[in-house]
Amino acid sequence: MEETGLVVKVYLDIILLVNFMMDFFILWVTGKAANLPIKLTRLMWGAVLGALYSLVILLPEWSVFSSFFAKNVCAVIMVGVAYRPQSVGKFVRTLAYMYLLSFTMGGAVFAAVSLTDTAPGYIQAWNGMGILWGIHYLWLAIGVVVALFLGYSGLSCLRKSWLQQQLLNSLTIYFQKQKIVVPALLDTGNQLTDPLTKKPVIVVESEALEKVLPKEILQKISEEDSEISELLASLEENWAARLRVIPFNSVGKRHGLMIGFRPDLIVIKNRRKEIITSDVVLGLVNKSLSREGQYRALLHPQILQEH
Repeated sequence: MEETGLVVKVYLDIILLVNFMMDFFILWVTGKAANLPIKLTRLMWGAVLGALYSLVILLPEWSVFSSFFAKNVCAVIMVGVAYRPQSVGKFVRTLAYMYLLSFTMGGAVFAAVSLTDTAPGYIQAWNGMGILWGIHYLWLAIGVVVALFLGYSGLSCLRKSWLQQQLLNSLTIYFQKQKIVVPALLDTGNQLTDPLTKKPVIVVESEALEKVLPKEILQKISEEDSEISELLASLEENWAARLRVIPFNSVGKRHGLMIGFRPDLIVIKNRRKEIITSDVVLGLVNKSLSREGQYRALLHPQILQEH
């Protein structure tokens, strides 16, 4: 190709091979990030389409093929060939993952080159495409490995964080005209119910309720060998009427007993709705439920299903 006096030798086999490998890895990690079934044959066909599209750099007279619209159409077709999402939402999410991973891979390549190579080369924009000059293909391989690690692990963390954000709720607890607000996570594994009333149990850190619960209650809960009868005897009548004992099983502890209290009212708020109810029991635990402190209570799924 020639432009402004610059002459460049183009090797079609290298262009096709490099783009095929890059597109294949991007599509593969995209499937992992989106939790889609991966079929190598479909991935290869998607990568082949991406590699063939890279040849539009050799068609300057057909600039429409290197336009923003054409590039996005190619990306849509590649995802459609490599995967068959069941819904429009999942397809758009998969496409977003592919774009994010593409940016991650490109950034990893140039970051690795710039940090370690004394003569890193440069990029020449031509016909709507970026051309690598003076960059050894070993760096492309290293960039792929780095991008796969960062993209796959990073997206897994992002997906987990996004999922937790969707499950987070604001929980307001009322006790005798006092209230406390704590972040609560919807926990589908929480199946605890009060054996007496069959009301669902919300597991709450005892320290989160220190402003509304009497000190003697918090002290007894902090004592692992404390007797429930001693706690009941130390409580005032109005608090004793709220007391519940909830049997539970957990890892390392079978046939355990959890101290619970019936609140006057709770209000659960999330992005979709607000729930007001008193048909719950608060089960107190003497430990942190989240290492990062993102939530301090675990909601029973029955509460959200019934309201």
